[in-house]
Amino acid sequence: MSRERLEAYADVIAGAFPPGAAWQGFRDYDGVGHSFLIGKVATWLDVDLTAERLVLESQPARAVQMLADHEKQVGLPDCCFQTAGLPIEDRRAAVLTRLRATGGQRPRYFVNLAESLGYQIEVVEYRPFMVGISQVGGANSSNNSRSTRYDMLGATADMRAWWRVRVLGPRVTWFKVGVSTLGQDPLAWISRAEDLECLLGRYQPAHSLLTMSYEGE
Repeated sequence: MSRERLEAYADVIAGAFPPGAAWQGFRDYDGVGHSFLIGKVATWLDVDLTAERLVLESQPARAVQMLADHEKQVGLPDCCFQTAGLPIEDRRAAVLTRLRATGGQRPRYFVNLAESLGYQIEVVEYRPFMVGISQVGGANSSNNSRSTRYDMLGATADMRAWWRVRVLGPRVTWFKVGVSTLGQDPLAWISRAEDLECLLGRYQPAHSLLTMSYEGE
């Protein structure tokens, strides 16, 4: 608790007292009355600090004491997110992912979904080679660095429903001073993408076939 803020609170109360020698002890920093005020305003300052903390706790990305309430609000834990025993950063990421998972079918949506959990992925789509659309001599086309489409010679029409997610490495959650809990959270927590696999299976287009692959481990 900040001594400067305690003194500021005590000065405000002492300034409201009437003038006169009887009340001077409350205004003097070495007075008995001032020490009495410090003891009283400590409770008021604690209430104000708790109110300030409540503003931060209302944000899932910064919550500590109310994180369990945020998890309950979004339906965690569930079959995809078993948050018990995870570092606080991973628990926050799970809550934020549930809040941001509004739905979508574009590759970038699934890339962003993985990033919200702490994974780097690439989406690979497949389709049959088509004359006039596909490129001869280069059977693949890349939309961007995180999404690639392969035009495959001899592929059947149902290949359009097949897509693959390449997980480019495990998720590493580092111990953070002021956030992690000493004696409880490890210095580094390395996770495979079981939660990501579950989540992609939940949100993938119903007609599609998804394959997962791992690299960089």
